[in-house]
Amino acid sequence: MTNDRVLTVVEDLERTLVEFIRKHGITHAEYRAATDLIIAEVEAGEASLLFDVFLEAAATDMDNHGRTGSIEAIEGPFYLPGAPWLEGPPYVMPQRPDEAGVPLIFHGRVTSETGRPLAEVEFDLWHADAAGQYSQIHPNIPDWNLRGRFRSDANGVFSVRTIAPPPYEIPKNGPTGTVLDALGRHFFRPAHLHVKLRHEYFGERTSQLYFPGGEYLDSDVANAVRDELVLDVTFVEGAAAADGKSSVDARYDFAFAPAVSDA
Repeated sequence: MTNDRVLTVVEDLERTLVEFIRKHGITHAEYRAATDLIIAEVEAGEASLLFDVFLEAAATDMDNHGRTGSIEAIEGPFYLPGAPWLEGPPYVMPQRPDEAGVPLIFHGRVTSETGRPLAEVEFDLWHADAAGQYSQIHPNIPDWNLRGRFRSDANGVFSVRTIAPPPYEIPKNGPTGTVLDALGRHFFRPAHLHVKLRHEYFGERTSQLYFPGGEYLDSDVANAVRDELVLDVTFVEGAAAADGKSSVDARYDFAFAPAVSDA
């Protein structure tokens, strides 16, 4: 059975690409090099990285068009389902005993778009370690390190202790790196936290939150930074902290409209 949406989109894409080939005089050798690169992307274990770098942010912007409340952000290629539930509160992300990095408190509140607190919102948080690497993606990192799930309280308030991630380079020795290198672009993403939120009121929403003033904030290789996704950050000097250690306080408040039924 014909799917009208698939028919419209695929045939328009076909027309656009055929016109692109004619406009730029793409040869058969160049066409085959492009298809080989896409196949190599999968074989190299980069999954959707190439498309995520160039296209995911634009597709996410389309989802946010006309949306009230907090916007969504790209997921990226490093999400893994099934992260462990954290014991608490207080919640602390899974980490090595000697985990490097500046301690970070990520906290805030989640409400409806009208300000009603939403209790028992599931947070599924993951981010890079101080070396810019992810558990289960990069070698020699314990499974589920800096990946965990927790919930907001009865007032929609949430708080979790972790470490502040740095900017990092995306994989640059594979097909995606080949393309970026040919374009003369850098490979860096600004420091960020990934989080998925789930609740019966709004369904599932994906966010990616950035640190103000951070390096590469204005030149993200994935072009995914939006003003609405920047954290409210305070650096707490060790002398002012109860434990004498410097830390980062990062706040973000979410406000979501109800899920739209597909019925």
